[in-house]
Amino acid sequence: MDFNLSSDDIAMQQSTRDVVNELLKHEPNFHETNEIPAVIDETLSNMGYYGLSIPQEYGGLEIDKVTGALVQLELARLPPQFWAPIRSALGPTPHVLVNHGSKEQKEKWLPEIASGHKKVAFALTEPDAGSDVTAMHTTAVKKEDRWVLNGTKIFITNANIADIIIVFAKTDASQGRNGISAFIVEPSTPGFSLGKPMKTMGWMVEGLFEISFDNCEIPLQNLLGEENKGFYYALEGLSEARVNVGCQALGGGDIALEHAIQYAKDRVTFGVPLASHQVIQHKLADMSMEQHVARLLLLEAAWGLQNNKDIRLQSSYVKVFCTETAHKTADSALQIFGGSGYMKGMVVERVYRDIRVLRIYEGASEIQRNMIAKQILK
Repeated sequence: MDFNLSSDDIAMQQSTRDVVNELLKHEPNFHETNEIPAVIDETLSNMGYYGLSIPQEYGGLEIDKVTGALVQLELARLPPQFWAPIRSALGPTPHVLVNHGSKEQKEKWLPEIASGHKKVAFALTEPDAGSDVTAMHTTAVKKEDRWVLNGTKIFITNANIADIIIVFAKTDASQGRNGISAFIVEPSTPGFSLGKPMKTMGWMVEGLFEISFDNCEIPLQNLLGEENKGFYYALEGLSEARVNVGCQALGGGDIALEHAIQYAKDRVTFGVPLASHQVIQHKLADMSMEQHVARLLLLEAAWGLQNNKDIRLQSSYVKVFCTETAHKTADSALQIFGGSGYMKGMVVERVYRDIRVLRIYEGASEIQRNMIAKQILK
């Protein structure tokens, strides 16, 4: 088994790290103003990161999944608010469009998404339907030449900046999961409304929203793929989405570990550097070791994606292990910093808050453990 990365992988990873290191210079001011400089999105867009997973024929880079994971690991060293639109462009939305969109839908939207000119969002979760997708109440009723949507979605990332939202709704309530369809909705459509930003523990810039549909009428051609197949379209993209979340987690853990190592070298206690104390050395060793093991698990899953393997089990491993490992790393990093690590404006404090949600969305750890158990006991 060859664990070596290709020269192209290494070059792409290094170029991304160089970009990220430059953009990290804006983080201190971001903590003060809570405003994201325009240069962040401009730089990431110019580098082509919006089109990482989009086919070249539609203007994307279409890089392989392992390279994509390496790029995301580097991007995730940034505050999540800096690259939130790119996370959406790497998630289930383009996956569903690429695999199930009509020729017209692909030609209209994919080049715009790849360039970063159009932002996307994915609307599946509802107030009463999180992990249990079939409990959704949003409906889509066909009336002559249009679909009429009614209902509410919640925790929708980037809904405030999205030009296109993939919305899942029941088209045949009697069929459970076999009665859910996917639709393309533009927020400018009458009947669509955007709620107030939701205040969160981390990700402090306004980015999570509730959205509602009140007799929201869209053209028949905005149906994405086949009618009543939406549930399965959503599932298709979730394995890759969980790998992406693993990248987000480990990237955050990496930056926390980097800061903890540097602080341990610089901070003097009892006349010697903090790193001289064996208890700190052991803590850093554990953090480094666990991050490395999680990265191997992540790259195995990315390799499986690239080679069209069934990675449902591996993606659940990644979702649980990478997010819980990164959370532990962030917690240990903050502990090494002591009281100063608890202060606003410190990177480890930011990572600790931001990383916590990753154990919840795209399938909570408890749900993933259920899925793992089901796989190994069948």
